[in-house]
Amino acid sequence: MKPCTFGSGHETRLADTASALRIPQEDALIRAGTRRSPAIAVLGLLVLSVAGCAVPSKPVSSSGGDRVVIVASATANEPRPAVTDMARKLLVDAANSGNVSSQGSGNSSVALVSAADGAGSREVVLTPRRADGSLEHGLQRPSLIERNVQAVADTVAATAAARSGLDLLGGIDAAVRGAAPGRLIVVSSGLSTAGAFDLRQVGWDADPETVASQLAAKNALPHLENWHVLFTGLGSVAGAQPPLPGPTHDKLLQYWQAICARAQAAGCDFDDKRVAAHLPHATVATPVVPVPGVTSVVGPAGQVSTTVSDSALGFSGDSAVLSPGALDLLRTLAGSITGRLADRPGAVVTVRGYAADPPGSTAAGRQALADQRARAVADALGQAGVRQRVDMAGVGTQPGRTAMVGGRFDEAAAAAMRRVEINY
Repeated sequence: MKPCTFGSGHETRLADTASALRIPQEDALIRAGTRRSPAIAVLGLLVLSVAGCAVPSKPVSSSGGDRVVIVASATANEPRPAVTDMARKLLVDAANSGNVSSQGSGNSSVALVSAADGAGSREVVLTPRRADGSLEHGLQRPSLIERNVQAVADTVAATAAARSGLDLLGGIDAAVRGAAPGRLIVVSSGLSTAGAFDLRQVGWDADPETVASQLAAKNALPHLENWHVLFTGLGSVAGAQPPLPGPTHDKLLQYWQAICARAQAAGCDFDDKRVAAHLPHATVATPVVPVPGVTSVVGPAGQVSTTVSDSALGFSGDSAVLSPGALDLLRTLAGSITGRLADRPGAVVTVRGYAADPPGSTAAGRQALADQRARAVADALGQAGVRQRVDMAGVGTQPGRTAMVGGRFDEAAAAAMRRVEINY
């Protein structure tokens, strides 16, 4: 039997066999007693049989090369975790590192993928090698590196939270504990709901530097000395978690910037590329972080109702023009809609506009304004990728409600009346 490249060192190992992450299809095959072909190596099995070739006889060591640690929160309130282009570049750079051994020992660069809740972890080899353990320098090297990087991406995408609540600080600390400093990629919405940094308690009005200092005083920060950190997916949501308006998203970024810097990381980068809104694998319910001006409720049949206030949409006076921040919010919401309705092309998305009743306004005028604002939201969702039919209409002033209290116009009551409701 002749030697083969075995995907050029495309091995993966379980770091925690008892609780390791698995792709659902793999579990089904294992239960059925069948064995998968080379694709199962992508998911962590070291035994591979390929007709006409033999696997490398020398084990691959996870020491001596670069390490890229990836921690993914992967809750039910986030899109399925994904490796962005910026993260892929870091993985390719690690695969091409000059820190690996050239011959014999098989010291290689690896990616360590962990779930933030500690549900499991995997180690994926990045360095391409031949069957005899030597480095692969042939023409196929780039494609083999890409295959190894894709194995990491597949492993990340298969991650799913197994516990309710997200303690992202704790998950980061557990992922780097005992590892030599290197590259850390955090794949998460950043909406932590457990541990020392619970955004439901911190809220959106706190000073980021003060929050980071308080966490440091409690010894609650992860030890990131000499780590170069990349955050991806901050603010990306799914399920019952409401999308974040622009100012709220900016504050979330500021919180994590301050935390990362106070944890003494060597570098803190933030990838603002939008994450594809694929449905998460996680099914365990996770607390929702309240968001100013936006609420989402999941009904018993799985239908989501999201209400966005005029303040979050950026409408002013009698205008129906969406603010730039509102357009970004609706792009996020559109991702949640397309992800949830991906297998239901015939589903209908309803958009309803509501208006207040200030002095001097007429029923016809309020109806027209509600129509215009509902149409603006519906158009924005369509431009952001919603392909389902959108049933758009203005309601005007909701029957039985008024902003006139004791003969006076109550602005707080009016603000609650001005809104757009999206159901999908």
